[in-house]
Amino acid sequence: MKKDITVVEVCPRDGWQNHKIPISTETKIKYIKQMIDYGAESFDLVSFVSPKWVPQMKDAAEVLQESKKYAAELGKDIEFMALALNSKGIENALKAGATSIQFVISASEEHNKRNSNRTIEESLANFKTMASAVKGVKMTLALACGLGSPFGDEVPADRVKYLCEEAFNVGVTRIGLGDTAGISNPVHTKEIIRALKTICDVSQIGIHLHDTYGMGLANAYAAVEEGITAIDAAAGGLGGCPFVPGAKGNIATEDLVHMLHAMGYQTGYNLDKVLGLVRSMCDEIQATPTGSVIKAYKG
Repeated sequence: MKKDITVVEVCPRDGWQNHKIPISTETKIKYIKQMIDYGAESFDLVSFVSPKWVPQMKDAAEVLQESKKYAAELGKDIEFMALALNSKGIENALKAGATSIQFVISASEEHNKRNSNRTIEESLANFKTMASAVKGVKMTLALACGLGSPFGDEVPADRVKYLCEEAFNVGVTRIGLGDTAGISNPVHTKEIIRALKTICDVSQIGIHLHDTYGMGLANAYAAVEEGITAIDAAAGGLGGCPFVPGAKGNIATEDLVHMLHAMGYQTGYNLDKVLGLVRSMCDEIQATPTGSVIKAYKG
């Protein structure tokens, strides 16, 4: 019997955070409410980082609070993940009412050095200190480059397993396996998921896929075949990896939902409403949707 699939809507953070045109708080909240209305029950919502480096996230506290308020008004139990990179970010997230926090480590030594000027072991030690200090919230480890590095350095399965085991040891309950540069293929995706299934239940693994080389949906299909039931996607396929020139963004929510529904899976999403939001949102914030269904679907 086929299981339902949770489509985690990542547009509010991953889709908007690098958008060059400022998006107002009011506009963000308007579209997050519409995302809730079209069926999203899990969000990668905001990041508590320095506005100097990520100005689109300067209103993270208000966005989180207003999103929680709307969900409460509807009586819906919705997960709103907040990303934090340091102790100050955690402090601000908790102060704003976050109950689900996401941490990031790269499984690529080269990517980790370029992103944080640290070795993986240095980042791991810092992460373990932060995670150990957080109590009473759900914790996710977003494992960047878990499916390969854009810089050519090897990301062995044993390293991916090791980082996940270390995360579980300090209270993390879920791994977000990331194809940060969109370079994986279905065979490799299956191999890494199978490796992780030797150390944890498949229900503890979600997958975050970019569509740089057009294999995002193929990798999503491979993940579903391996039993994955939580897949990230962004409305309009927005976002992506800034260090891969010309790259497409995340897999598009509308494309993923269309594929899963065609395969007989249930997502709880209303595809017509997703498409309506993508059209109006992209027009308003001057973004170009990168998905396929938005161009083909006339419903």
